[in-house]
Amino acid sequence: MRNAVALGVDVGTTRIKAATVSLDGRELHSASTETPWRPSDQGPLLDLDQLRDDVIALCDEAASQTLLDGDQVSAIAITGMAETGALLDGAGRPIVPGFAWHHRSGDPERIFAALGEQEFIEHTGRTASITPSITKLDLLRHQGHTFAPGQRWLTIPDYVSYCLCGEQAAELSEASRTGLLDIVARTWWDDALEFLGATRSLLPGEPVPTGTVLGPVRGDLPGSLRGAVVATGGHDHPMAAIGVGVTEPGVLGLSLGTAEAQLRIIPPITTRHDVAVAVAASGFVDWHPLGDRMTLVGAIPTGITLERLATLLGCRTLADRLALSVEAMRADLPATGVRLAEADFDRFSLTDIGDDAQPAAVWRAVVSALSATSGSVIDAVEQAFGPRTRAVVYGGWIHDPLVRRERLNQLGPNVAFSDIEEAGIVGSALVAAKAAGLIDSLPTISQPQGGSDQHHSSDSSSLDAGRQH
Repeated sequence: MRNAVALGVDVGTTRIKAATVSLDGRELHSASTETPWRPSDQGPLLDLDQLRDDVIALCDEAASQTLLDGDQVSAIAITGMAETGALLDGAGRPIVPGFAWHHRSGDPERIFAALGEQEFIEHTGRTASITPSITKLDLLRHQGHTFAPGQRWLTIPDYVSYCLCGEQAAELSEASRTGLLDIVARTWWDDALEFLGATRSLLPGEPVPTGTVLGPVRGDLPGSLRGAVVATGGHDHPMAAIGVGVTEPGVLGLSLGTAEAQLRIIPPITTRHDVAVAVAASGFVDWHPLGDRMTLVGAIPTGITLERLATLLGCRTLADRLALSVEAMRADLPATGVRLAEADFDRFSLTDIGDDAQPAAVWRAVVSALSATSGSVIDAVEQAFGPRTRAVVYGGWIHDPLVRRERLNQLGPNVAFSDIEEAGIVGSALVAAKAAGLIDSLPTISQPQGGSDQHHSSDSSSLDAGRQH
């Protein structure tokens, strides 16, 4: 008899990855490819048909390798970017490509003029100037598109789930990223839909929490996936936090990927005034994937800025970037007057570039500036919602020695660095396993026993579920 395993898929900004995961949280077999963007004068556009085909192929590759080990994929869940979405016709086919989540498509001022900026913030838990889905839909409307009956908007994880099982649903943490959800009432905001010239029929029913079983994999998909159930996943940042065991109020999860995402889990907010306070402190208020708590999310363009800077400095490989960081950590490296003047998800700018602008010195200055920006967001959240109980840092950029040192200095001794490489995939797979009844509960990370950076290689000992990594 084959052992049951779960499969998680992460549709990321740069790459798509699928991996099978054991029930104790170990990644088994994986496959990945580049996310199929194409450039346009409206920013990067996502080829949704290619995305569907790529995900199915990656799932088949990972599941087929698992079959060779004598295991069988029994449950699947998807995580990924939620502001990017798929507009489908009545037959479930994409009508237009997906707009990049980070590109400032559309006109926030047009939305504010119609709905009111403060009203928008208090209802949606975000500001329209930070690229929620409504800005992409408004751009289509402004270009002449009419949201006709039968058309449907799905976030990218929900679209991929639909491609796998044929059932449509709106997962709660992803719905929170659309700018169409009344965050306090936990239902769709009719005023926002009316602004678009749409009704609730544009959306697949009321939002549901992650781990809601949608149904079995379609019969026409590869045999390696046959028999598995598909469950709703969730937005990539909180799903990665679930993967490293950050699920309880008070813990700060710091995800250092293409975007830096700061997550503080809090009890549900019940007034619009408190929603506005939370947005002022952190940037976003989302429902947590588990549906019984909320998440404050601060988004900072840390990784994407460092990737762009590395390319500018001629460091085009990971080895080049690591060597640059090691050089930047030298105690005798001369300081530079270069300053990071501005950084967002589209671009960054430097000022005061003089003869002292050695690449390593510039790198150190920008890493420090981004860390300081991160610290200011953490401080604002703690002033509004109290101090954190601990911090857990994870994501690809923790392997950069300078970034790691800066964050250790920033967060102090009560911090752990998780060594889980693909936290979003692990989180998705474990959510799928729980939805299918393969495990009883999700892991939580316990309080630290003291110390700091040394915990990065032993965090698995503090995971209540007893996982090994």
